[in-house]
Amino acid sequence: MKKVMYFAMALCMIAVAGCKNNGKTPTPVEGETVNEAVEDAAKAAADEAAAEGETARDLALDALDEIKGSAEEAAAKALEEANDAVSFAAVEEKPTFNGGDANGFAKWVNQNINYPENAKEKGIEGRVILGFVVDAEGNVSDVKVLRGVDPELDAEALRVVKSSPKWEAGKQNGRNVKVTYTFPVVFQLK
Repeated sequence: MKKVMYFAMALCMIAVAGCKNNGKTPTPVEGETVNEAVEDAAKAAADEAAAEGETARDLALDALDEIKGSAEEAAAKALEEANDAVSFAAVEEKPTFNGGDANGFAKWVNQNINYPENAKEKGIEGRVILGFVVDAEGNVSDVKVLRGVDPELDAEALRVVKSSPKWEAGKQNGRNVKVTYTFPVVFQLK
């Protein structure tokens, strides 16, 4: 238990050292290990805190508040600045298709798919796996074949998904975001 407590205090000291050092984290100087740099920074922060009359508890609480605030700000800023799409599984509010869910999209795809005649004649069946993005405006973009079956089936699956009507965009932290999907298009002869 003592080791955990000392480790937690050291982390708090590092955070305080970074905060009191104009936000810079401790870095080793030539010939010094990272551990030595961290230890030196923690000792300096503790000495400074003691000189100001702060207790270790006050120091730890201040450091935790700084860490929490910094993490929340960094996460919000990263989300705002990110151009990367959020995966369907991770997004807070999933995009919706015509007021429904992905099942509604699957029905729409099945209604609009045209089984290529040449593939029918050859008896070609299978599942084409597509990847696509529903962007922040609700448009389907970046449609690509992740696993194909046959060039004609792949092309038809791409055609249909690319022609998708607009979706209602997904949301993360109250903001519209791009959301990635992996979607199977099944071609089965009856």
